[in-house]
Amino acid sequence: MKFKKGQSENGEEFSEAVNEEEVLEFNPNLSPEEQQEQVSSGDARYDELFAQYVRLQADFDNFRKRNSSTASVMYASGINDMLVEVLPVIDYLDMAIEAQKDEEQRKGIELVKNAFMDVITKRGVKEMGAVGEVFDPNMHEAVFKVQDEQNAGKIVDIVKKGYAKEDKILRHAMVVVAE
Repeated sequence: MKFKKGQSENGEEFSEAVNEEEVLEFNPNLSPEEQQEQVSSGDARYDELFAQYVRLQADFDNFRKRNSSTASVMYASGINDMLVEVLPVIDYLDMAIEAQKDEEQRKGIELVKNAFMDVITKRGVKEMGAVGEVFDPNMHEAVFKVQDEQNAGKIVDIVKKGYAKEDKILRHAMVVVAE
């Protein structure tokens, strides 16, 4: 390793480490052919370093894009995990509303449930499964079957509501299906 000394544009002296194979010094004793060969080897080294620079830049861009998409996926996954944890709370509030005999207390519980529903609706969550819908095994989980030829293949009751966010099912609806 050699150290190259010089002056910057503002007159300050500097010294920098330079790899010996990268130093091309002018030698007046060389023939024109040897000087041309030295310049050509310098051009080849420049081309090699420039190609390496372009590859490194492309690798860094790919790395940045990959990490950006990974971060987005992890964030969305965290949101979905949190939403799945909230769904049982909404089920308990539904049970409390059904069990409550006092109308004022029922209204209070409904307000709390509606607040939870507003939060998850803002995050893109929608309820799945309604009575009268055609049963879809991709969206619904049949827990009981009942005999009803008029409504064959349709949902006749909902045991537990299902929820989806965009194309991802957070929880399948547990339903009773007519056959």
